[in-house]
Amino acid sequence: MHEAKQSTQERYSYSSRPIGVVNRVREVQHLYRMWQQGTLAQVDRTLNAVRECEERLTELCGVKLEGLDVLDVGPGQQLKHMRVLSVKNRVVGIDTDIVAQGFHLHDYVEMLRRNSVLRTVKTVTRKLLGWDELFEKSLARGLSVQGFPRLPVFLMDATRMSFPDASFDVVCSWSAFEHIEHPRTALAEVARVLRPGGVAYLAIHLYTSHSGSHDPRTLSNDGAAPPYWPHLRPAHQGSVRPNCYVNEVRLDEWKRLFHETMPGVHFVHERQEELLPHLRELKARGELADYSDDELLSVGLIGIWRKDGKTTLPTAVS
Repeated sequence: MHEAKQSTQERYSYSSRPIGVVNRVREVQHLYRMWQQGTLAQVDRTLNAVRECEERLTELCGVKLEGLDVLDVGPGQQLKHMRVLSVKNRVVGIDTDIVAQGFHLHDYVEMLRRNSVLRTVKTVTRKLLGWDELFEKSLARGLSVQGFPRLPVFLMDATRMSFPDASFDVVCSWSAFEHIEHPRTALAEVARVLRPGGVAYLAIHLYTSHSGSHDPRTLSNDGAAPPYWPHLRPAHQGSVRPNCYVNEVRLDEWKRLFHETMPGVHFVHERQEELLPHLRELKARGELADYSDDELLSVGLIGIWRKDGKTTLPTAVS
C-alpha cells in the first residue's frame, strides 16, 4: 500500500469556501431534498459512472480496471466511486478534508481541526440520520459484496502530491478538479505519478454549465431552483450562492491545459441537450452571447489519457 506524507496546502474540497451559517443551512436543506429522492438513484449514478469509466478505459486504452493500483483524487466524504473501485483494485484517495469512515472518534476530532465546524456538523448529522450507512449498504448490494473495508485516504493537495513518480496504474477523479486553484499543476502531478502505460480518467463539472456555479439549488427540482445559467447572466449573478470554491475555468481552457500536460488526450463531452430550448430562448433575447452552445450545454468534460499515448479512438469521441 502507498504511503504518503500529509500536506496542508490550498483547499479544493466542497467545504473549501466559508459561506456562512444561513447559506450552509440552506445547502443542507437542498441536500436533504436530494436524499428524499432516494438512495437507489444515487447508487445507480455512482455505479453507472464507474462502469462508464471501465468501458471507456477498455475501449480507448485497452486497460481492464482490475487488479490495479488506483488513485482517486477528491473522493468526497462518502467515498462513492472509491468504494466501487476498491472491489477489484487497490485504491488510495487524497483529499484536503478529513474523511470520516464509520464512527472513529479520532476522525471527528481531526475533522473539527481541519474541516471547519459547519462541515463537521453537516457530516455528523448525515451519519446520525443514517444516510451514509444506507448509501453504503445499498452500494454494497448493488455490487454483490458484504461491505467495504476502511480505505486509505490521505490529507494531500493534488498540486503537491507526495507520492513517488510512477506510483499508479490509474488516476481517476469525479468533480474535483474544478475546485483546484491551480489545475494545470494538478494535471501535471497526475501525469507524474502515473506509471508508463498508466491511464488518467478525469471528469470535470464545467463552470459554464447550468449547475457550474455549485449553488445546490441548481440541482434541485423544486420551486427554489434558480433561473438557467444564473451565474453567467448579470441580472442573476447576485443571487447565486455557491457552496465551495470553483476555479471558473472554461471549456476551451480546460482542453488547452490537458493538451499541455497530457499530449494526445481524448475528450468525452457529457451534454444536457434537454436545455437546448431554454438556451435558444435566452440567446434570442441577446443573453449568453459570450458563450458557445457547446460550453453551455456540456455539463461534464472527461479527459482520458494513456501515458505512453497508445489509444484507440472511436469516431464518437472527440
